Amino acid sequence: MTLAERIIANHANRDRVAPGELVTVAVDRVYLQDGNSPTIRKLFAENGFTEVFDPSRIGVFFDHSVLAPDIKIADRLREAEDFAEKLGLCIFKAGTGISHVVALEEGWFEPGTIVVGSDSHTCTGGALQCLALGMGASDIVAAMITGKTWLRVPETAWIETYGVPQQHTRAKDVMLYTLLKLGQKPFLYKSIEWSGNWLDTLSLDAIATIANMAVELGAKCSFLPASRDNTYNLEPINLPEEGDPRRFRLDISDLPPFIAKPHSPSNAVPLDECRGEKVNYVFIGSCTNSRLEDIAEVAGVFAHEKVHSRVHCLVTPGSQQVYLEALRLGYVETIIRAGAIVTPPGCGACLGTQGTIPASGDRVLSTMNRNFLGRMGNPNAEIWLASPLVAAHTAIHGEIPKTGDLS
Repeated sequence: MTLAERIIANHANRDRVAPGELVTVAVDRVYLQDGNSPTIRKLFAENGFTEVFDPSRIGVFFDHSVLAPDIKIADRLREAEDFAEKLGLCIFKAGTGISHVVALEEGWFEPGTIVVGSDSHTCTGGALQCLALGMGASDIVAAMITGKTWLRVPETAWIETYGVPQQHTRAKDVMLYTLLKLGQKPFLYKSIEWSGNWLDTLSLDAIATIANMAVELGAKCSFLPASRDNTYNLEPINLPEEGDPRRFRLDISDLPPFIAKPHSPSNAVPLDECRGEKVNYVFIGSCTNSRLEDIAEVAGVFAHEKVHSRVHCLVTPGSQQVYLEALRLGYVETIIRAGAIVTPPGCGACLGTQGTIPASGDRVLSTMNRNFLGRMGNPNAEIWLASPLVAAHTAIHGEIPKTGDLS
């Protein structure tokens, strides 16, 4: 069986499952975030639910609106806090960080487990071979009450990378290239198993970036092999035979950095095709690229240059742990002295519910996973996607750099 099938069979107390079957499985952990916890609270109230299967295995993360921008959101956050306290759930207060980043740090994504979350990027757990599934409010409520969920066993597709990309090409670039090269159609509601020698060279931070963007590929879940600084792993991934239509070979030999133009992550092109495009807002953060490795790379660029006078640059660490370590190592001071703004850990500007919302006509370069029209709160602004390295250089140049500028 594939990784997804083995995990599902184990949690369904069965010897085997097959793609397409509808099964009920036990879940190991459940988490929700402040953006949809009021809806979940309402479902509890309407149906008279007063208890959950295990409060110690259910978390509520306050990450989407760390700094409440208005009275309406402030009131909703207070309702969510009261709801979580009454049920005795694990509360991750505002400023603790983004749910998916903190869950990875706190060991909520254990290999071979099933975790469901009320956010589509719960799939980040695939970095540690966890079947991590984003679900809607009603399914999350059912999992909270019963400790179980239902799902259709996904088919599996395999992506095998081969070759070594260019020196300044990062995991984010490879994901943008994958979206361009392979698209969503081969992976809709499928489990993806990644393999390749290049992956073995990556840190857990980089592996998490690839796992995080599985949903942009349309996948149900995604599994990465163990990273160089992660000792956990399940059984080795067994690739189908050559020529199997479920197996995709991705040649990343000498792959340059990539950038996604508006308004889709799959609208990706090599960086040099966009060189010189003016940018007046750079956002470095989100659950895709806000980990310590990302912050360190940004600080390395800002140590030698200042943010361009025409650029508004925002840097948002993904968690309190990342923030504190970046402070200890001097990264935060370097970034601030260069002219950027460092905000409290959380989702920040990613989803457009709090600052900084771009002005009409702004061109934003972001390290997020999505650049849909209006994603950051203003449909009259452009959003481009890139790695933290490219974003940092864009901030100091005031325009999209060429690959040669990244040295």
